[in-house]
Amino acid sequence: MPASDPALAGAAAVALTGLADAYRPRPVTPLMPWRYANRLVKPYVVTARGRQWDDQMVDLARTTATRQLEFDDAMGSVGLGVVVLHLGDDGIYLVVQSWAKDFQSRLSIFSGMDVDDLRPAPIGAAPCVWELEVLSHERTAYVKHILSGDVDVDSWLDDALDTRPKPQLDGIPSGT
Repeated sequence: MPASDPALAGAAAVALTGLADAYRPRPVTPLMPWRYANRLVKPYVVTARGRQWDDQMVDLARTTATRQLEFDDAMGSVGLGVVVLHLGDDGIYLVVQSWAKDFQSRLSIFSGMDVDDLRPAPIGAAPCVWELEVLSHERTAYVKHILSGDVDVDSWLDDALDTRPKPQLDGIPSGT
């Protein structure tokens, strides 16, 4: 949509420009799959600049996610899910998605100031652009490896999004 579109004049144009100027990609780190008796989950961590995570944070998030996944199982989950722990600028978010019967998914969002303070997000909350990047990848992986042709759970598990910066190997040699 061109910036000259009259529908986006004035304050709307300024708001869009501000968003575009402030946006920066965030690294997405895939973790080892979580394996349960009747469920497989692909967990991820997304981090804003300056935010760091550790195993204890992931364990606390897993506890919250597991309670939601158990509820999702009772509501018709097919046993595959995705969890996104997002350490944002303004708080911590946990997105839990379970694939369900009839081509549906269940989506729950939790938020808090710290990972041990996660509570269900307010009604109407939706994933942000960085969380949607993971969910978009996971939707494609689910269709490709589970719904199209043979069900290949191993390939689905291996198909993980990883946007962490890669080391540059073409720099100055170390001399060793």
